[in-house]
Amino acid sequence: MKNVNFVSVSSVLASVILLTSPAIGQEQSGWESDGFLRWNNETTGDEFKLRGRLLLDAANLDWTEGGVETEIQDSEIRDARLGFQGRSGSFKYVAEFGFLNETISAKALYVTYAADGFNVQVGHMKTPNSIEFLSAPLYSTFMERGSGSYLYSLGRQVGVAVSTSGDNYSFKAGVYGGRFGDLSESVELDDSSAVAARLTYVPINTDDMLVHLGASFRHYDYGGAGTRVRSRAGAHLTPRLVTADFRPGRPLGEADTSMLWEVEAAIVSGPFYVHGEYMTMNVDGPTDDPTFDSVFVNTGWFLTGETRPYRTSSGTFTRISPNSPVSEGGHGAWEVAARYDHSDLNEVAAGELTTWSLGLNWYVDKRFRIMANIVDGERSLTGGNDISADGAQIRMQWDF
Repeated sequence: MKNVNFVSVSSVLASVILLTSPAIGQEQSGWESDGFLRWNNETTGDEFKLRGRLLLDAANLDWTEGGVETEIQDSEIRDARLGFQGRSGSFKYVAEFGFLNETISAKALYVTYAADGFNVQVGHMKTPNSIEFLSAPLYSTFMERGSGSYLYSLGRQVGVAVSTSGDNYSFKAGVYGGRFGDLSESVELDDSSAVAARLTYVPINTDDMLVHLGASFRHYDYGGAGTRVRSRAGAHLTPRLVTADFRPGRPLGEADTSMLWEVEAAIVSGPFYVHGEYMTMNVDGPTDDPTFDSVFVNTGWFLTGETRPYRTSSGTFTRISPNSPVSEGGHGAWEVAARYDHSDLNEVAAGELTTWSLGLNWYVDKRFRIMANIVDGERSLTGGNDISADGAQIRMQWDF
């Protein structure tokens, strides 16, 4: 089971509890508490509030390799974060940190300036690639993203980005430097760098249907550290099924740079939606400069009639609010979903990874969700042992 940095989390939680206790939960000069402390100025629009999340996972999975089957029964704290966000004039700011495995990691850590017709963002943030990656995990259909996000190391880096949007499009481009490591040890960045951009377009946006189209690229310089192309099969508590190691001194050769291209599409029609992405990445440096491909398709249906929300200004999916939350005596929102996911690493004899997933999500309230996934993943390798991982997993998710 993964451990949280309990000293850090406990200290912050203690402060939150003291600040949000009923004794000081009264509105005073713009301060208020609806469970967590927040402040706002109705005249200027300035605001400040705490934010955080806790994701608890448990799984019962079977791992089969070389004809030998191993049962995996385990649980973990998949994610634990604390931070704050706010607005002051034309500036918005977010600072959020992760606390897992006795480490402190930088998550969202940036400032956004809203100018006339465009925004400028500076800090530690996601590169603009993939609607699934950019939409917060709190709003994702399945417990894990498609394999391409992990294979190609989509993530956050320190940089500067410019974005603009209109009624039916969004565009964002940025230049990025390195990534933070464990902040409890050092605030130094690694030597990587990247240039990335994404364009989205919504040709149809009516009361009955929304159609989203998007494309992005990322050029990545690994700064002499190389990379690993690797992924699990929709379940974080199993080992990785595919791995290709391009770090210095490895047999496959060292990766100097890579170029990632990605296209995406989604259709939302009432309670039904379908969403797919294709990614391809070429790695420069190793022999023959290998190329890898990944594709996935999600489809889902809200049994209780909700519609998956979408934000045109960022080209992303957003928070689902039940029509009938349990806190108001209702039944919450219920969603069923299915996904097909396939990745090809045959150019370096790492095989192909295919995963089928089924999901059932219960949105108890706006900020509390229970997820159940059944996954069936297999790595097939010509001339080698096939590996499979299948079984069930569940998540309890809460955020504020």
